[in-house]
Amino acid sequence: MIALATALGRFVLRHFLSFVLICSVLLLAQWGWAQWRAWQALQTEAAQLAAAQAAFSGHIQAQAAASRQHTTGLAAAPLAVLTERLQTLDERLRRAQQERAGLGGVVLLDAERTPFVQAHLQALRLDVDIQLLQQERAYVQELRWRLQATQSAEQQRAELQRLRQNHERLYAQWQAVQAERQALLESHPIKCRLPVASPERTACEDLRQQQAALLAANQRAAADHAAQRTRLQQAAPAPGPLGAFEPHQAALQALAAPLQARHAALITQQGQHWLGRLAVPVRQVVPTALLILLGIVLAPLGVKALLYFVLAPLAQRRPPVCLLPHTLGALELVPGPSAVSHEVRVDPDHELLVHPEFLQSTAVQGDKDTCWLFSTRYPFTSLASGLVALTRVRTHEAACYVVSATHDAHSEIGMLHLPAGAALVMQPHNLVGVLQRRDAPVRITSHWRLGSLHAWLTLQLRYLAFHGPAQLIVQGCRGVRVEHAGQGRSIQQAATIGFNANLAYTTRRSDTFGAYLLGKQGLFNDSFDGAEGFYVYEEMPHTLLRGGRVRRGLEGVADSLLKVFGI
Repeated sequence: MIALATALGRFVLRHFLSFVLICSVLLLAQWGWAQWRAWQALQTEAAQLAAAQAAFSGHIQAQAAASRQHTTGLAAAPLAVLTERLQTLDERLRRAQQERAGLGGVVLLDAERTPFVQAHLQALRLDVDIQLLQQERAYVQELRWRLQATQSAEQQRAELQRLRQNHERLYAQWQAVQAERQALLESHPIKCRLPVASPERTACEDLRQQQAALLAANQRAAADHAAQRTRLQQAAPAPGPLGAFEPHQAALQALAAPLQARHAALITQQGQHWLGRLAVPVRQVVPTALLILLGIVLAPLGVKALLYFVLAPLAQRRPPVCLLPHTLGALELVPGPSAVSHEVRVDPDHELLVHPEFLQSTAVQGDKDTCWLFSTRYPFTSLASGLVALTRVRTHEAACYVVSATHDAHSEIGMLHLPAGAALVMQPHNLVGVLQRRDAPVRITSHWRLGSLHAWLTLQLRYLAFHGPAQLIVQGCRGVRVEHAGQGRSIQQAATIGFNANLAYTTRRSDTFGAYLLGKQGLFNDSFDGAEGFYVYEEMPHTLLRGGRVRRGLEGVADSLLKVFGI
């Protein structure tokens, strides 16, 4: 029962935690989506406001230019033309004010509601038109008064009488509209005040707009009458000529204050939003990061193209490396192709030096001891290549010993027969052992090639040559092959085990740029040329066995240094 209760508790707890995690992820996603939409709304409205400010300034300039054009030549116009112009301006003002009254007041709205620009830009444009019409009317009225000031007093009194009658007429019209609207309100008190659309409410709203327009016109007529009466009372001398009409830009620009205030508020909100604070440094580093990324992507391509099309052809034309041209070009696999194991026959005149881990089966007879260094002449080379603590086998009668790659399932053993007078250039790390004469051990010579470009490109400045007679036991991944150089052969550098010292050795550019660019092949292949001579290579390069990865860090540095010394 306890086990059942424990299992049930774990099941419930696990699924409850999964439920809590799912809820948390959903809530976080919902919050993030809301934050993103709010940020997008701020950016959208800010962009709309910036465009609206530019359009609004352009509208102001266009309407001001139109007003200047309309007032051109009015300074010399007769009284009748000025009077007719005033009437036209009054009619335009009345229509503009009625249209503006239908749009309502300018109210700043939040970003979650109707955008400010869409709701109020048309109203602000009408405010500009009304302001310019009022300024233009004041200018035309001033021209008319100045023209009348040069006329007789009788004409001045006649103009005062006309202005009074115009004022009374407008006042009477306003009273008539007010009485009609009041009667409609008394007849339908509910329908006129309900927010729903109805014929009574529409008629009441139309009468209200007419009343507002008549009131504005009546106030202008009253101001004109008062100004004319003041002129008659003061009997001031005739004023001088009036200059050209110039709109008051300060009053017009003041109409854009709601747009500017809303835009400033949005900029402040963007600066305070966490996405905005994050976006500023991101925008600062993104161009640099893109350039760096582009450099990271394109730099290897450029470097590889430079190496493949410029450096590699130059190196290919350099003189080859030929270490010992007068030695024999002889080498063969004995007793046959490489295999997982080979049987080595040791007689009293020879001795076998081999890594202990490669010695699989041994004869009971014979003497075995430890050879601490493969070559006392090259102790560092022996230590660095691992040719230390070798098992030395000597026998008083012929015996067979089996050499096998017991620690690597991919390796095979090859027996290279090197006759007297022949030499094999090889890196000792491929060497497993050697069967040599007891009185004439394998001789090793060192050859430096500091002045060869091929040596510098392969980072192998020293070459070690093994001189026969001897049988060299080497290991190779998937097998060891020996081929005749002939008129020229090339193989991958990683696969090369060795070559006869009389061959001309060069570095040759890989066959295709695409394979080199994609990392399928290295930049250079080893190339061998010579009518007499052989080269040795393993079937599968050891780099391919490791997935093509190059060892890095201290291990990679150590490999490079050992290669410099031919080890």
